[in-house]
Amino acid sequence: MLASIVADFRRHPVVATLEYGSLATCVALLIGVVAAIATGNPDYPGGIWLAVVVVGAVFVCFWTVLWPVYERLRS
Repeated sequence: MLASIVADFRRHPVVATLEYGSLATCVALLIGVVAAIATGNPDYPGGIWLAVVVVGAVFVCFWTVLWPVYERLRS
């Protein structure tokens, strides 16, 4: 398992970083949502709710806007 991950990084470092970074972001967002739900309603501005929303929004914007624009300009 670890050897295949290392091999992925050696063959395609940028793609592997994007894929494994996306996986880590998704796991972090899941943990963040569970933690935010455990803390209850967002009674004050900021906090874990804001962090989950901002990280999720940046993640979605990257894959739905920035990456397709990059791919189109690269082609």
